[in-house]
Amino acid sequence: MSKRLGIIVDGEGDFASFRRRFPNGCKVLKTDGPRGHTASIREIASKARKQILMLVAFKCDKVIVVLDFENRATSYSDFVNNLICEFQNIACTIPVNIAVPNRMIENWYLADIEFLSKHRTFLRDGLKQKTYEGRDGKRELKRLMKKNISYSETKHGPELFEILRFDVARTNSNSFNAFLSYLNDCIIA
Repeated sequence: MSKRLGIIVDGEGDFASFRRRFPNGCKVLKTDGPRGHTASIREIASKARKQILMLVAFKCDKVIVVLDFENRATSYSDFVNNLICEFQNIACTIPVNIAVPNRMIENWYLADIEFLSKHRTFLRDGLKQKTYEGRDGKRELKRLMKKNISYSETKHGPELFEILRFDVARTNSNSFNAFLSYLNDCIIA
């Protein structure tokens, strides 16, 4: 049986990207809680509870909380594991999964950059695929833009995410593959 999915994201760029990619059968909310690299794991989880309850009211059966790793003062794996534990401690009536781009959502776009560069005119031509996991994805993406074009999270991000080939990106990004594993039984477009 398919489940209705709710996704909670960080900022305006992530919100625009997820709304563009999943316009039907998925409810996307932007957090109003702390998410910067200085926010504590406990704060992140407790502040997300409000959005989780909203998604329950929207009849979602499952939630994915997506937040960037950024430049945190811990290892990526420790951060993810500690988040999972903390979210298990908050009382929720539906399953809540955690997806953390390593380091930011732009790393997920970069996981299929060779294809995206052939289909988005604001990217340099002829880009070759390589691994960007764990790098400063925003800086890398800015470097791959054509001359005189400045990267905009809210304009370019959704244009990249809407055509990102999930099957390819998952092979180039372990963090994106983890996100996709939570989609397996959900209604998405």
